[in-house]
Amino acid sequence: MRIFFTIKAINKQGGTERMTSLLANALYERGHEVHIASFLGGGSQPFFHIDSGIPIHYLAGAKDGFFLYRDRLRIIRLRKLYREYRPDVIIVVDAGRSRIYAPATRGFKTITWEHFNIFYSKNPRTRRSRRLAARHSDCIVTLTRRDAEGYIHQLNARKVVCIPNPITIDCSEPSPLTARTVLSMGRVVPQKGQDLLVRAWHQIADKTGGWKLRIVGDGPLLNEIKEYVEKNGLSGSVEFLPTTKDVLAMYRQASIYAMSSRFEGLPLVLIEAQSMGLPIVSFDCLTGPAEIVEDGRNGILVPPLDVEALAEALLSLIRDDRRRKEFSDNALTAASRFDRGKIVEQWEKLLSEI
Repeated sequence: MRIFFTIKAINKQGGTERMTSLLANALYERGHEVHIASFLGGGSQPFFHIDSGIPIHYLAGAKDGFFLYRDRLRIIRLRKLYREYRPDVIIVVDAGRSRIYAPATRGFKTITWEHFNIFYSKNPRTRRSRRLAARHSDCIVTLTRRDAEGYIHQLNARKVVCIPNPITIDCSEPSPLTARTVLSMGRVVPQKGQDLLVRAWHQIADKTGGWKLRIVGDGPLLNEIKEYVEKNGLSGSVEFLPTTKDVLAMYRQASIYAMSSRFEGLPLVLIEAQSMGLPIVSFDCLTGPAEIVEDGRNGILVPPLDVEALAEALLSLIRDDRRRKEFSDNALTAASRFDRGKIVEQWEKLLSEI
């Protein structure tokens, strides 16, 4: 089967690009002919490994002028590419650009792969694009069941399938749970809520018996959060590390994972943390955490934005060695459903049915 992935920028280092690279490689390994069309990134290397047997077609146009003219050029370029290669299925990565994808893919079998929470969008153009995707795609693939329900009941999509993201790391050596460290990783932006996490930590820092909070990531709110930590005397128990590719070391050097996001899609960090045997404490935001964490079995879910509840949950787990070990064992069992092979099989089944 000839499969085309179409994405904005395969050279970026986000979760969308990571998952696209992983799935493209996996389908290629299983004997499919795989191509990637990327609007941006020409002249640079993909951030994540892509098999040398997978052609990447860069569509020049980072500065094609006013966006309406730019989008028209992109539609023409994509249409020409598809007509040349005649893909059996086109996998459109991100429903937010369907104003380009819908006219470009007309006449071809198309799957739109939604990576984001469809209930949280301040951009009316993105909302319109999702309606276009629901109307024109042969299938919508979402990461969560909640988003699938939204596409069915709110956007009247014809066919919707929920396929979560797989584990992407080597989890053969899970965390030994010996470090007295609570870990949080991600972009330091309002969505990820590290500002809420340090407020929660402020409430319990002097009660943890020497535990530390480690925040790994970079972003526009980093300096503001560092200032809060210093102002409130938390510098001795909160440490900041820059974004790293060695995420395995971060997980192995932690005994609890904390997520304080205001909203999510399906957070890959929670899947990874679970696969490394870390007990999880997380806000139960609209989509994502509840489809990964079983509250009271392998982690603790607290009401969204409830800083006090987050603090109490963290402290209760810090103080209970037996419960952390129990949660860890259950996490390793639960993570098996995100096994890469199982997820790729779900994709192959869908591709055979389109």
